[in-house]
Parts: sequence; structure tokens; C-alpha cells
Amino acid sequence: MFLDDKCFAGGGRGGPSCQACKRPILPSERQTRVEFQNDPDGSKGLTGDYHLACGRRFESLAHVINMKPWSGS
Repeated sequence: MFLDDKCFAGGGRGGPSCQACKRPILPSERQTRVEFQNDPDGSKGLTGDYHLACGRRFESLAHVINMKPWSGS
């Protein structure tokens, strides 16, 4: 149906939406959760749920950011 909840970003029916593409993550789709230390609660729009394909590059980015290579550690 044209006006079905699944047509809108926000996850529809209370489900999660992908942080990258903003489309709903359907129960049948594979997903990953990416955690950024500089955005622990997701308020900056980084930490959250991603479609598996969308999240790959964000997982790599989170890995580098979370290591903090510029801090000398």
C-alpha cells in the first residue's frame, strides 16, 4: 500500500532505521550496531543500527576513531 508505515524513514511501527540511508531496517534484513566513543548515546547521528551493507564503512571509521591514534596511545 502506498501509505504503509514501511514507506517512511524512522523504522515504521517502532522498528529501527538505518543511520546511513535512513530507511527502515526490516526484521528480515541483516543489521549491525556501530558504536562510536565520541557519540555514545547516538545524539550526533553516528552510533546506532545500520543495514549490514550500509554499516561496513562506518564500522571501519568507528574502529579508527575509537582507537584515537592522534592521542599518542
